[in-house]
Amino acid sequence: MRVKQNQQPSLYAGQTNPGVKRLGLELFQRRPIAAAIIYVALAGTLGSTPNQAMAAETPGAEHSPFQQANYQIEPGPLAPALRSLASTANVLLTFTADQTDGKQTSGVKGRMDFTSAMAALLSGTGLHAVQLDTGAFILESVAGDSQVVLAPVDVKARLATSTEAPAAYAGGQVASGSRVGVLGNKDLMDTPFSTVSYTQRKIQDEQARSVADVLFASDPSVRASIGASNRYDAFTIRGLRVANSDVALNGLFGLVPNWRIGVDSVERIELLKGPGAFLYGMAPAGGVGGNINLVTKRADEDLTRLTTTYSSSNIWGQRFDIGRRVGDEKQFGVRLNGSQNEGAPPYDGTSVRSKDFSLGLDYRADRFRVSGDFIYQKDHTTAQERGYSLTPGIAVPSAPNPRTNLSQSYDFADSESTTGLLSGEFDVNDQITLFASVGANRFNFEKREASGGTILNAAGDINVGTNALQNGQYETVTGEAGARFRFDTGVLSHEATVSANALDQDYDLGQITFASYRSNIYAPVTTTTPVTSSYGKSRASELSMHSTALADTIGWHDDRVQLTLGVRQQYVNSKSYSGTTGLKTRGYSDTATTPTVGLVIRPTDELSLYANYIEGLTPGPTPPTAAVNSGDVFAPFKSKQYEAGAKLDLGSLGFGLSVFQIDVPNGITDPATHVFKLDGLQRNRGVELTTFGEITPRVRLLGGVTFFDARQDKTSGGSNNGKFAVGVPRAQSTLGAEWDVPSIEGLTLTSRAIYTGETYLDSANQQTAPSWVRYDLGARYAFAVNHVPLTLRGTVQNVFDRRYWEANPSGYVGAGAPLTTWISLSADF
Repeated sequence: MRVKQNQQPSLYAGQTNPGVKRLGLELFQRRPIAAAIIYVALAGTLGSTPNQAMAAETPGAEHSPFQQANYQIEPGPLAPALRSLASTANVLLTFTADQTDGKQTSGVKGRMDFTSAMAALLSGTGLHAVQLDTGAFILESVAGDSQVVLAPVDVKARLATSTEAPAAYAGGQVASGSRVGVLGNKDLMDTPFSTVSYTQRKIQDEQARSVADVLFASDPSVRASIGASNRYDAFTIRGLRVANSDVALNGLFGLVPNWRIGVDSVERIELLKGPGAFLYGMAPAGGVGGNINLVTKRADEDLTRLTTTYSSSNIWGQRFDIGRRVGDEKQFGVRLNGSQNEGAPPYDGTSVRSKDFSLGLDYRADRFRVSGDFIYQKDHTTAQERGYSLTPGIAVPSAPNPRTNLSQSYDFADSESTTGLLSGEFDVNDQITLFASVGANRFNFEKREASGGTILNAAGDINVGTNALQNGQYETVTGEAGARFRFDTGVLSHEATVSANALDQDYDLGQITFASYRSNIYAPVTTTTPVTSSYGKSRASELSMHSTALADTIGWHDDRVQLTLGVRQQYVNSKSYSGTTGLKTRGYSDTATTPTVGLVIRPTDELSLYANYIEGLTPGPTPPTAAVNSGDVFAPFKSKQYEAGAKLDLGSLGFGLSVFQIDVPNGITDPATHVFKLDGLQRNRGVELTTFGEITPRVRLLGGVTFFDARQDKTSGGSNNGKFAVGVPRAQSTLGAEWDVPSIEGLTLTSRAIYTGETYLDSANQQTAPSWVRYDLGARYAFAVNHVPLTLRGTVQNVFDRRYWEANPSGYVGAGAPLTTWISLSADF
């Protein structure tokens, strides 16, 4: 069933707003750490007791009270029902025990906005909800009457535009839908692909500094592709490597930092599993395993949030998040975010320093919406560590103490990323929407580091080669424009899209290389600082890509059956240049037309069956920097995915099942010659089982398990045909749980287990990284001090300090993170 936009007025409009006492605001601005400690100390005297606490454990609202969610709250005691309501909507709700003692509710079921659900839940209780300046809600008695007579509630679905993120699902950790590239925002149950969208609440509760922090800890199909103490993050999705440059921002590639991707400006992290070249266009680095899209924050309501953070061994930080809507109809929005972190991670000799700042502006009218983003990020790291390859035939040594740093004290990495993005939509009428966006990014860096080392024997001796001092710059300009159409032909409904996008990226690089040296992973060797000479940078490569796409989702029988047909014509032109002569050394230009077919069948509202076939033109793989032919450019290739699955939505708890096959050319680095080459075909087959949402109003689950059967085929001479693919385990799982403690309102305990099976490190399947499992524990406590909502969070990662190797599809290994702690305190004013 196609839906139209409908925004209902709040049922509480016109109620007296008591405001919020700004307790210690000036102190918090000048001394955020000291203020955080004072707030905790005062909580027992100025604030609430455990019986006077929050029904929602996360300060601030994940989305506007006008946005919709699927509520499934059974009749029963009022207090737990209110907690469930606030958790589902991710809205902060404060009430006292004497307000709810002995009171019952008839429950609420169905898809509606928060204010409608709250009104239904409080019907007959003599209470109503009042929204504070912070966006949080409190309960108050209805004067002179213990019964509340409500106006009829007209519950209508709303079609989320590309400027409005779909509502959060029960539990608030994931959303009920996401953007699916050219198809726009789609409900999870109507999407013919495997997708998940992690919310801003999940990002907060993870105390994340980067996108990788959230994905590694949440999704069973995602793993780290680099060691924990490196300067950047990289992803492995469905057993295939996805670089940071393949992460999109509001649907466009090339706009995020090439190294660490900060999360201060991020409202949602949307993950599409499998090739996404048709949906988003070709990714700059050719990621095949999946696509990651970041949705920037918008000011859905007034918010002032200050956060103080600490992480081991000695990193302190501060964050602010300020949002305001102004205008007669709140049509103008401003969202301002910033953070700074500085200190020493738990790795010998390593230090970090970072600054993030973002500004999001938007204007919303009945038919016109426009938004703009400015994002700045600066990072500095010393003694950053790299991964390691293995000499053929040796036994894989035991993983070292991850705190032991093999990098040199003179190694460093500096980066600076600046992004600007402008997007707009115009509804010509109820059937036609025009959209366009344009963005640019400049990413500058300078670093001195080794590209990695080769482990020579089981004793852990290594040869560290290709040391270099580099400075470089990426400049990217990208954009997209198109139109969406909604119309009927007889008994069939149509949601059609036509779009075009383009990306141009120039890369300049200068470097000096130094001699290799020997060391040991258990007892690192210290070397003297190499003598450097002056050097400049010159054009290293140019990349130009553009494509046009046409898609139509055809609905039948009240959209119980939906068939998506699409085609994208893609063009790529890549050139590489000599760093000494400036002459073109390599290049290719190619075009391809790639189809997509997706099918959704919904036998019931709760069950969705889907299947898809999708192709994509992908730039040829880039050899790793440790390969002797690291500057080579490989021609583009087509990747193919076949997938079928089912999604089950029980209202507050969801499940997913996916069976997939992805065929890609097999790129490997020969362990003897260190030459990267394409050697036949890699076929990743797998089964994913996932779950999300609430088992009960107090218990939430998130995660699942993925089983792989990843094989090599058509290898040189057939020597490795049928052998397992490099860097892909047979199984991996991630499962997290949250429990709201009944006896202490506002207290939530969290736990997580992450497992990765034995992984082959060479194409002959002679060397393996052992399986490993990691356990994380945490807690958060939401309370109030004079109506100022506070949340204290704490997490311990790898609680048993397990030592293990993390492997990637290139056959490299890096040490997993040691026992690490995070603590933060947030206050909403």
